[in-house]
Amino acid sequence: MADRAGQQLSNYHLVQLLGQGHFTEVYLARDMHVARQVAIKLLDTRLEDAEVAQFLAQAQAIAGLKHPHIVRILDFGVAGEIPFIVMDYAPHGTLRQLHPRGAPLPLTTVVSYVEQVASALEYVHEQQQLIHRDIKPHNMLLGPHNEVWLSDFDIAVVSESIGYKRLKTPVFEGTVPYASPEQLRGKPNILGDQYSLAVVAYEWLSGDWPFHGSADEITTQHQIASPPSLCEKNPAIPLTVEQVLMQALAKNPYERFESVLAFARALERASRSDRPAASGLLARSQFKSPLPLTPQPAPPMVEPPVQQNALLTYHGHSAQVTAIAWSPDGERIASSSLDETVQVWQATTGQTLLTHRSSSLEGQAIAWSPDGRYIASTAGLSSETIQVWQTTSERLAPALASTYEGHAERIRTLAWSPDGRYIASAGDDQTVHVWEADSKRHAFTYRGHSLVVTALAWSPDGTRIASAGEDRTVHIWEARTGGSIRIHYGHTGTVTALAWSPDGTRIASSSEDQTAQVWPAEQPQETAFQHTTLTYRGHIGNVTGVAWSPDSGRVASCGIDETVHIWDAASGAPLLAYHGHSDWVSAVAWAPDGERIASGSWDKTVQVWRPDLPIGPLAIPSPN
Repeated sequence: MADRAGQQLSNYHLVQLLGQGHFTEVYLARDMHVARQVAIKLLDTRLEDAEVAQFLAQAQAIAGLKHPHIVRILDFGVAGEIPFIVMDYAPHGTLRQLHPRGAPLPLTTVVSYVEQVASALEYVHEQQQLIHRDIKPHNMLLGPHNEVWLSDFDIAVVSESIGYKRLKTPVFEGTVPYASPEQLRGKPNILGDQYSLAVVAYEWLSGDWPFHGSADEITTQHQIASPPSLCEKNPAIPLTVEQVLMQALAKNPYERFESVLAFARALERASRSDRPAASGLLARSQFKSPLPLTPQPAPPMVEPPVQQNALLTYHGHSAQVTAIAWSPDGERIASSSLDETVQVWQATTGQTLLTHRSSSLEGQAIAWSPDGRYIASTAGLSSETIQVWQTTSERLAPALASTYEGHAERIRTLAWSPDGRYIASAGDDQTVHVWEADSKRHAFTYRGHSLVVTALAWSPDGTRIASAGEDRTVHIWEARTGGSIRIHYGHTGTVTALAWSPDGTRIASSSEDQTAQVWPAEQPQETAFQHTTLTYRGHIGNVTGVAWSPDSGRVASCGIDETVHIWDAASGAPLLAYHGHSDWVSAVAWAPDGERIASGSWDKTVQVWRPDLPIGPLAIPSPN
């Protein structure tokens, strides 16, 4: 097309040509009706009458996409035989303009971009039954606040089913360097968008595409060649990140992650698995601390006995397990998963008793009431709501008792007070809310954290709360007034979990700094922590959870190294390592009787085992 800048199309004045593709041109335009800047895409084609109706129907479907990371369609139509689509104007251009090919991006930046694009793709895949088919940096816009907007759904078509069936038009549409093998064969599917996003991530991390040559040569390499090692191109990239990308780049779609969101989550977890030691110390300097930052030397590490046999393996979940909790009587276990369920099951037999379903896109936080009659769990697409539901129902589906909607953003952690009167909740809005469990009356909001709050724990007497988060601190404060008692500055990474010792004297905390720590709950603020903090360094990679033995003598910690460690709470001496899982262990919980431990994992199982010396092979129950 000739440059149409200065012309009028419908009620839009074309100001400046922003870019063009094979069959399209995009202009900055002014909407004369509402006096605002917009982007208008013109299609270089003339449509027959039947094609006009098809275009309008397809444009209507695209205009119906409502997601914070999808560019908003404002208008569409045909003016003078020219089809056009009007969109929000992205003032900062595209990610291709911001990041020209050739220079690697920081891993944290890539993870953020991938997460935003993946959330948009998951929405169109699952909610709208669309395949994008042209994922590349050129189609990722930057909104007013530098948020990523995915654009160019023009070649996306409605699939025959949400599965991976062949589409009606078996021809290649897209961009060869980013296209999946099946798309290049004219058989695009939902998992092809994941492959393309992985190619983009590979390019961002290495500075270049995985394959080179002519269009035909690149097409052949997509079909049969393995991408060059990412770590060889960029040695700063953890091996776990390369492994995640290689799975997403599998030639066989069914060998990739089950969804694009699962790929993004795996990439984010892998990005935290092997950070250079200096990075955590540098980041720590951003948070001023009145305390010295020289940790207590760890005791010499010896190889502890290894336990590999579970008393019971629960297979009820179809996705990664994110949280677990024993009932107060030790007879049941509640487990939360990315399959959008919380399941309650017998701890001795594995029989499923209740299944609570939610539409949450994240693993649900869970907490038992002290009397064992109720469970509080997060709910909603963004996990901003708390539901309290009965566990004593004889029906498979639990009865809902109440809901609480006090948070502005996602809730990450819940804790029930020991007397059962209060529930504390915290999350992405950087606050901790305390509210009455029966009346739902809001009692107090604690605002001491500067970043996301990830963990909560009540003191055994119910008078204090410990909260921790991404600001690398643990705060101890009065549960009824919010008055600060002390702040623990011992960690150099996000604090992932907390546990108050049953005798009330100490707190155990785990962190992305690859340590778990035990420290006095009553330590005066001004006392240097290196004299009182015990640091356990037995894990390889981030430590994801901690739990106390009922006698306050031992701590169980778990991590992305696929193990659970039992160690002495007074000396840090390792006592036992459990190796029963085949993927990262996300949660650990000690049974009230002290004779069993439950551990949940990204291998989709919860395993119950004995925290003593190795035992012989035991029967593992069949899946429910």
